[in-house]
Amino acid sequence: MNQSHGGNIYEISERYGLQPSAIIDFSVSINPFGLSKKAERKLKQSLADVLHYPDPKCSELKRTLAQYHGLAEEQILVGAGSTEFIYAIPRVLSVKRPLIVTPAFSEYENALECSPGRINVSIHYLETKEEDGFELCVESLLFALTQGYDALYLGNPNNPTGILTEKEDLLKILAQAEREKVWFILDEAFIDFVEEESFKREVISSSRLIILRSLTNFFALPGLRVGYLIAHPETIQHFSRNKEPWTVNALAQIAARVSLQDAKYIRRTKEWIKLERNRLTQGLRAIPGFIPYPGKANYLLVEIHPNLRLDAAELREKLISYGILIRDCRSFHHIGPYFFRVAVRGRRENNALLKALRRVR
Repeated sequence: MNQSHGGNIYEISERYGLQPSAIIDFSVSINPFGLSKKAERKLKQSLADVLHYPDPKCSELKRTLAQYHGLAEEQILVGAGSTEFIYAIPRVLSVKRPLIVTPAFSEYENALECSPGRINVSIHYLETKEEDGFELCVESLLFALTQGYDALYLGNPNNPTGILTEKEDLLKILAQAEREKVWFILDEAFIDFVEEESFKREVISSSRLIILRSLTNFFALPGLRVGYLIAHPETIQHFSRNKEPWTVNALAQIAARVSLQDAKYIRRTKEWIKLERNRLTQGLRAIPGFIPYPGKANYLLVEIHPNLRLDAAELREKLISYGILIRDCRSFHHIGPYFFRVAVRGRRENNALLKALRRVR
């Protein structure tokens, strides 16, 4: 099982004798503005809520999410991060022969490998190609879906490439999945940065589409663990019947609800990420040997040119001496040793990254 993730600054600080506060963590892609100030204030006012059990149905949060997305409450199920549902899917749907479009979030595989029926699970992969810029070949996927799979996992935008699959192609994939009776599990954990590209409206008419959403990255709530499913009401009911109670604590529900209602925070985040992502991309391109991919989320996949005689693991070690942590992408299925991922952070932090990269070449 692959347990490698970004964001473990505690392990890094202990290993290298650094204070966690001295590390600029580019390995996790969290909103550089941090928590919504409105949500922060509300949390401070609501500490007494920990004396009571949280609402097991997350009713107020579900209502807020429905309003935010223009969907019915019956199409939404809230959980402790989208990871709760990633681990529930193999069990609830009895997935036996899944197809994962790679590179992909490692928890899809981890969840499948530790599911109750894992002995009978056969995981298959459709690999996007480096020579194609990791763009998805839709025709290849449409053909693959005729080969007897029962579930398809696709990230949009992809993690770690940041590449977005267009809605027109998603419609073709969904139609094929429905014909072949394949569950289409679409991970939109980073779609908030381009919300207009979300495929959420299709759950109204499709009983095979399951969309995973998270408040971790855009709304900066990784420590409170809030995520949700968007799906057809019958699918939501099926998952609800098989869901553990009280997985989303009271403070998480409050922070999520207030964050979703903070229109100024949402608008400012989208504007800043787009502007600073473009700036960081240009800065990386200006350093010989580093090739950033054109992502649509709040992170960038970067390839190291072989001429540098340096792989991502070696670069990661060198940057730690500058107090900078990047994500070595080898833990992503079929990504080679010359790729790393960096979050789009604040201007000063991004400048520090660019300055360090110029020095370690």
